[in-house]
Amino acid sequence: MSMFCFQCQEAMKGEGCNAKKGMCGKSEEVANLQDSLIHIFKEISVCAEKGLSEKNEFDPSVGKEIIDGLFATVTNANFSVTSFNERIKAATKLMNELVEKFNCSLSLND
Repeated sequence: MSMFCFQCQEAMKGEGCNAKKGMCGKSEEVANLQDSLIHIFKEISVCAEKGLSEKNEFDPSVGKEIIDGLFATVTNANFSVTSFNERIKAATKLMNELVEKFNCSLSLND
């Protein structure tokens, strides 16, 4: 897969980076991991919204996880593959817990 990243202000001409390495120095692998993490956060949000709207349950740790993770994707301070793999693992665990708790579908296309 080739890189396409439009996550920061350094993207050339505001159109995103599509080389082997971004203008900011980010690798294709990190850009892809960041995209995966964002996708998982979308899934978490779907489940958290269902829990709030149907069961009036809200867990503040969900918001903190999302905010911390999104901050990591928009800053040019962390290009660690290990760090993003750990974030993905933690977010996936949270997502699976919410799916089980609120019986939510993981299809954003529905």
